[in-house]
Amino acid sequence: MRVFPKFIYKVITKEKLVALTFDDGPHPEFTVYLLDLFKKKGIRATFFVTGKNIEKHKDIIIRMIKDGHELGNHSYSHKNLIFKKKNKIKEEIEKTDMLLRELGVKGKILFRPPFGRILFAASHVLVALNKKVIMWNVPTKDYKLNDPKVILKRIYKRIKPGSIIVLHDSGIDRVGNKINRQATIIAVKALLDELPKRGYKFMTVSELINN
Repeated sequence: MRVFPKFIYKVITKEKLVALTFDDGPHPEFTVYLLDLFKKKGIRATFFVTGKNIEKHKDIIIRMIKDGHELGNHSYSHKNLIFKKKNKIKEEIEKTDMLLRELGVKGKILFRPPFGRILFAASHVLVALNKKVIMWNVPTKDYKLNDPKVILKRIYKRIKPGSIIVLHDSGIDRVGNKINRQATIIAVKALLDELPKRGYKFMTVSELINN
């Protein structure tokens, strides 16, 4: 039996394919703005959502599914899993999966741990639940940056075929303070124009994995 789940940081490919991923949402302002933008551009992304925010914004989740975006599990409460026992970790993941299923998510649900951190207890649970753990190889640090130029610089420096880019669409930062995501939104708008000029195509994480 495997001790650790499968971690995916990027996909090995020669094709210029990348996945945009967003953590911590959905949010009634920032997520909706992104959805409008993606619909206009014909782009699909992967959103790793929390159970608490699913409960608050079920209509946004339903729209995401309708628009063809991928919904991933980002735990229920967004608490650091390295401090939780196995039964609590299992509850966090299964409760969020259940909420997504109730709203119409089909197929396998990918998982991304809060803050990108897990230890042995969470690893055992994820193996038992047969979860793929989606990390990233393009860290934008937009959770603490408010300058879109800096966010874009970090992306352009690291982007390569098969990259997974991590961004955030919630209305709070890592310590629970309210945050304006305009820097992220401005950066995303620039990305949607610039990366296709460089020959890149946007896909969901599952599409990238299965390509």
